[in-house]
Amino acid sequence: MLEMTKYVINKKTCIIFPHYDEFGNLIAIVIESDLHIIVKMSPLNIIKYSLLKYGSGYQGAKDGAKHILGNTTMNPIMLSEKFELYAIPTKSPTNKECVWFMLGQYKFHKRDGNNQLKVIFKNGFPVKLDVSQKSFENKLQKGYRLKDQIEEIGQQPFNYSASHGCSVVVESLENGYAIRKVNHDEEITDENFGDVF
Repeated sequence: MLEMTKYVINKKTCIIFPHYDEFGNLIAIVIESDLHIIVKMSPLNIIKYSLLKYGSGYQGAKDGAKHILGNTTMNPIMLSEKFELYAIPTKSPTNKECVWFMLGQYKFHKRDGNNQLKVIFKNGFPVKLDVSQKSFENKLQKGYRLKDQIEEIGQQPFNYSASHGCSVVVESLENGYAIRKVNHDEEITDENFGDVF
C-alpha cells in the first residue's frame, strides 16, 4: 500500500477511513478508484488541507453548506465546484470514527444487516459502513441538494436593474477607473464622467 504524508482529494478519491498507526496516531486510509493509500493525516485534516489547496477553508465550506441546506448537522462539504468534489461525513466530522465518502464516486448502496450498509463505488469497490440506511440516505440527499443548488446558483444570469432613474457607469482608463452615477436622461461626456481612482 502506498504511503503519503499529505493528500489532496481528487476526482479519483472514493472514501477516507480513519485508522490508527502503531503509535496510536489517528491517520487515514484513502481508497481511490485504482489505489489504496495510507496518509499520515487524520480524515478531517485531509478535508481541511484539500479545501486550502482548492482555495477555500473548512469554516467557510461549513458555513456555506449550512446557509444553503439550512440549520442541519453533519452537512456535506463542497471541496471544489470546478472538479465537482463533494465530501459527505458519516458521523460528526469531529468524531474520530467519521468516514468521508465522495459523492462523485458513489454508485449505489444496499442494506447489509442491522445498522450496516454496503456502499458500492463506481470502480466496483464495496465498503461496509456502520450506519443505518435511513441515515445514509439522508446524508446522500443533502449531498445532492448541496451540489444541485450550487450548480443552479452558478447558472443564473447576473441581472442589474437601475433604480431611481440612474445607473452606475464604470470605464477603464489608462491610469485607473472612473465611476459615476448618471441619470438616465443625462448624456455621458468626458466632463461629467467622474473621478479616476
